[in-house]
Amino acid sequence: MHITLVNMPWASIDFPSLALGILKQRVADEFPDSRVDVVNANLDYLDWITARTGLTRDEYNFCWDSYFTGYSEWIFSSALYDDPQWRNTEFADLVAESVPGDMLNKGRELHALAPEYIESLVTRILADRPDVVGFSTTFAQNSAVLAAARLIKKTAPEVCVVLGGGNCDGPQGAALHRGFPFIDYVNRGEGELSFTRLLAALRDKSSPADIPGLCWRAADGTSHANAMSAAPLPASALVTPDYTDYFEQHAASRAGAMAEPHLVVESSRGCWWGQKHHCTFCGLNGSFMEFRSKSPDRFVDELLAMTERYQVLNVAVADNILDMNYLRSMVPRLAESECDLRISYEIKSNMRREQLASLVAAGIHYVQPGIESLSGRVLKLMDKGVTGCQNVRMMRDAESVSLGVVWNYLFGFPDETEEDYESVIDQFPAIHHLAPPNGVTRIAIERFSPYFNRPELGFGDLRPAAHYAVIYDLPESELRDMAYVFDAAHRGISSTQAERLEKAIGTWRHEFPRGRLTQCDLTDSIVLTNTRPGFTWRTHTIETRWELAAFRLLSQPCTSDVLLKKLQADAHDVTAEDVTALLSRWRTLGLLFEDGGQSVHVVPYAANQDLMRWVTGEGGPALVPALLRDRNISEAEAEAEPVLGEATALRCWRERDEETRARDGIYMGEERYEDTPVHTASALVSQGAQHVALPAPVTLAHGGDHEGDREAVRGLTHVRELTGHGVSVDWELDLGTETGRWRLFSHLYPPRSLAGPDGDAILDQWRATFHMNKCGYRRGTGFVEVTDLRHGKQRRVIMRKANRTKLESLLNGAPAAAFRQQEIETFTKSGLVHQVGSLLWWLPSRITRWPVVG
Repeated sequence: MHITLVNMPWASIDFPSLALGILKQRVADEFPDSRVDVVNANLDYLDWITARTGLTRDEYNFCWDSYFTGYSEWIFSSALYDDPQWRNTEFADLVAESVPGDMLNKGRELHALAPEYIESLVTRILADRPDVVGFSTTFAQNSAVLAAARLIKKTAPEVCVVLGGGNCDGPQGAALHRGFPFIDYVNRGEGELSFTRLLAALRDKSSPADIPGLCWRAADGTSHANAMSAAPLPASALVTPDYTDYFEQHAASRAGAMAEPHLVVESSRGCWWGQKHHCTFCGLNGSFMEFRSKSPDRFVDELLAMTERYQVLNVAVADNILDMNYLRSMVPRLAESECDLRISYEIKSNMRREQLASLVAAGIHYVQPGIESLSGRVLKLMDKGVTGCQNVRMMRDAESVSLGVVWNYLFGFPDETEEDYESVIDQFPAIHHLAPPNGVTRIAIERFSPYFNRPELGFGDLRPAAHYAVIYDLPESELRDMAYVFDAAHRGISSTQAERLEKAIGTWRHEFPRGRLTQCDLTDSIVLTNTRPGFTWRTHTIETRWELAAFRLLSQPCTSDVLLKKLQADAHDVTAEDVTALLSRWRTLGLLFEDGGQSVHVVPYAANQDLMRWVTGEGGPALVPALLRDRNISEAEAEAEPVLGEATALRCWRERDEETRARDGIYMGEERYEDTPVHTASALVSQGAQHVALPAPVTLAHGGDHEGDREAVRGLTHVRELTGHGVSVDWELDLGTETGRWRLFSHLYPPRSLAGPDGDAILDQWRATFHMNKCGYRRGTGFVEVTDLRHGKQRRVIMRKANRTKLESLLNGAPAAAFRQQEIETFTKSGLVHQVGSLLWWLPSRITRWPVVG
């Protein structure tokens, strides 16, 4: 049997299909003599449409992200109904306010070409003569899937067409089967068992009537829907996906130059919080909310084996929520592995700083914590189980440990009031240094959510979202069963207040890369640094004993009464008036967030957060650095600090801000200028260093002087390692005759001065284009990955295990005499190794931190 599994647009080009990867492995296990192929039509379509329309990655992502407007599904409706002009005017009128004019024009162009693409795809699929073609359909894939399925059945009636995925869950799958007679079977629910049972029935020519959840047709064409399984699959039945087809196709596709590929893995299914308190707006778990997680050891072994097999270190975990038991099992194991992973995970927002730090140590650098709102009253309406102050605490602590936070601000809940938003919006300037929401969204009513299932919660008159009737030629009764998103009368705040919220968050997103607020806790004092545009002060020191205690107590949400009691219990002689006055003063300085009678301070620990920020360009995150303050050394600072070359050791500070560095306790003193900078940098970071000055200029023109070469490499290595840790470096550079090749070094923190021809002009350009991780490497099991953006376009290089030992020898500089001339030429030509006189030196920094996009 030949089975072809198809992942249609608008699936993301960055990720393989978890569902199809799982099914490919399941079928291979159950039917070892069968052929199973995965066609990544999302990648294929990207290549096809880009050649014809110049579609950009941002435009593709806009389509991928436009499910709730119907824009992306409408594009392929022309192929479904074999009409290049299918309902153009009606749809344009429907989305006029939600889709920008340029994208509406692009959509019309894609809409007209969709039938031609579907025909070309189906021709190629059928050329391989499959027996079964299975489509996974989730969110915005539906019309593209139906269009391809229709043409397959029209062209080759003998081919069996099967649908599965999120769009087929419950009544949706039955409606799809009834509404589109060219679909032979629809798998509803988890497909690992039902799909393989269907294949066995097809092979044996037996009845499918006893396969749980399956929709099938009788001989007269009548649609039947078997009852779905009452119990979800146990965690032990979840298999490791096979992504071979995706990574091979991605490497050969235009996507390879547009996006870094990611692994998609799952450690659990369901939601343990939702089992107890189903968030009122959430329909993501469909028919199966029951939480099941893999054993921690199995998950870690599976994940590390997949990174080695596919040589990919970016990982998206598909779970709805992190199993909290993993903090004591999976997380420590990943932290001990030698893989520099970049993992994204969904978590609950009440986790503490120590827990968040352990996630980062394990390679979990981005989280979606389900923040959704900063109003405790609105969060209670959602049944989120957290308060506004807890959410702000989470954002603050994530900033302290360099953990990226992804979230959206939701509104439109029944019983919310204008006042729920007034107090929060007024406080936004105080948290402009914390991760802003990606956007502002009025909640949609999703199938399977409490708002859908329980009209008494406030949404009684539900209708399928308006775009379904424009995209599909079906009666409303069928659309009601097929739809996932529903329209209802707006609830909650007024449109005026919603516009104010959206504008305020737009300001937040604009200000985020341009300001910060941090603390350095020196035990007997706390020094604060502020560059948020909404506040005029730059530094502030808390040193009164009871105020220090109060500030530390406010690291957790606290009422003023409880704060007073705790201070008095700790023998501080303070009154209620003292506490009230202090909170008022700190509120004016923008140090507090208050909600529901509680206060929490909003000051992360200093970690050079502004170096880890990228601003967002039009259409999506752009590789544009945030403003790096204090790059240009002032005359006063130059006079106040020793000139480089007069010291003999590294000088270290707990803050990079010029004004803060003058405060008592911020200067850490001198550290030995070791000959093993790789270890020196790690030690300095562990001690809290955020700014380091080298004792002497780095000079690359020594004319064969081995000691001079060694000294230059030592300086370069310190800068490389400190840059990789996100530490700012005060250093001077003399490139000698290498000035024209300055871009080789442009991933290093920009020097104070650059000697040589056009040094000032080059330095200006260096500073303007510098951003973190511009050229860096990460370790995997059996390989090393290098990503390089120094010359504009991203280059990704995989070094095999055999080269890892050589790389390690080059980190601190290795004698060129130890390498063959051909090796030296290959190294230097790659741009990853530079020859400094008699030494070969490794250029890329090891990536230890990841930027936050604002």
